[in-house]
Amino acid sequence: MVIYGKHPVICAIDSNASIEKVLIYENLKEKEKILNMCKAKNINYELVSKFKIEQIVSDDNHQGVCAYLINEPVCKLSENLENFLNSENKILLIIDRIQDPYNLGSIIRSAFVLNVKNIVSTYTQSSKITPSVIKASAGAIFYINFSYSDNLKRVIEILKENKIPVYSLERGGILIEELDVKSEKLAIIVGSEHYGIRKKLIEMSDKIITLRQYNFKVNSYNVSNAVAIALYILTLKFQIK
Repeated sequence: MVIYGKHPVICAIDSNASIEKVLIYENLKEKEKILNMCKAKNINYELVSKFKIEQIVSDDNHQGVCAYLINEPVCKLSENLENFLNSENKILLIIDRIQDPYNLGSIIRSAFVLNVKNIVSTYTQSSKITPSVIKASAGAIFYINFSYSDNLKRVIEILKENKIPVYSLERGGILIEELDVKSEKLAIIVGSEHYGIRKKLIEMSDKIITLRQYNFKVNSYNVSNAVAIALYILTLKFQIK
């Protein structure tokens, strides 16, 4: 996989991701910073023309740098859940069929900024971790635990076995700011841009939580914005506790 953009490449290097080689535009202003990072981590690099990078990266927003990533930044589901259950991490984000790469990348970025470091996403009918998703995440994907699972029912069962409440972010529920968080950890499910969360997952949830909306001429929030708002409010509740 070829990743691109200054922030994604810098984050990949900084996080010790497996990188085969980094290509840097020879006239890039920030090239010294990236060169020094590569040298410090013993990563192969090459100064190249902008044309060379454009031959490799189809997106015009490559920012003069790209890198060959050896492994996809995804971890095993069992490792992800174990990390969540045994760490100080407070929120597990469960993503049900988000299909737009930009939305997925933006969700990952917002999650990391709010210190949410465990994400589980469906694999089928969902956006995968692609270079464009990594770019949209601004490299945040390299600092979180991200896993795929097409058996979210089992994921929810494991959480409940460990007394972790699970909430669905959907219409028609309790306003999120009114949610009384008494647990030490929680999980939140968010759904597809077009279809929302599947009914069977909502039925397994402890509660439906809803974002306040004042105007309804527009159908709803963009899903990445909704997730950012919800995670902010939930994180704030833990801080207040």
